Amino acid sequence: MKFLSTFKISKGFDRWLQLVDDLQPYMDEYGYKMFFALTNDDETVIFDLNENEDQKKAMKMFNSSELINMRKETGIDL
Repeated sequence: MKFLSTFKISKGFDRWLQLVDDLQPYMDEYGYKMFFALTNDDETVIFDLNENEDQKKAMKMFNSSELINMRKETGIDL
């Protein structure tokens, strides 16, 4: 299933890109793929196109406390 995510960030696109690199092992483990991402001009909103094979696995990944903390530290408005 492919889906478009939109969310607010506060620490800029470069910091968010670093998070994506940090999340890669988790993404591989849970079958989550990101195809592309872009931001608005002031880098406060991210738009990304993703795919996963199993929605339950993806939700398990994003609901883990470790990943929640990583995302918060990056400035993502959860």
